Amino acid sequence: MYLADSRSPASITCGTVELNVMPCLPYAEGDKPTIDPKCCTGLQNLVATATSKNDKVTACHCLEDAFKKFPAIQDQYMKAIPNLCNVTVPFPLSKEMKCDK
Repeated sequence: MYLADSRSPASITCGTVELNVMPCLPYAEGDKPTIDPKCCTGLQNLVATATSKNDKVTACHCLEDAFKKFPAIQDQYMKAIPNLCNVTVPFPLSKEMKCDK
């Protein structure tokens, strides 16, 4: 688990993060022309769950690691997901995420 501050551990896990964003994968890889509503629901759940700074940093690192597992993810689709879902994500979704900034 990634921690931004060792005094207050994150309450979110990578398993939770991945479970929430998995429905986004077909769109992010360019396999589906439209986004699955389950993707938006998962992203909304993720944002609602990752409330503390440590949760957000952990979620970012988990997504960063998950993106490496799926090389077919295309940045232009990944970056579009928050707007398509009308969800504000506390960090840009991209294969070149910078979670420590």
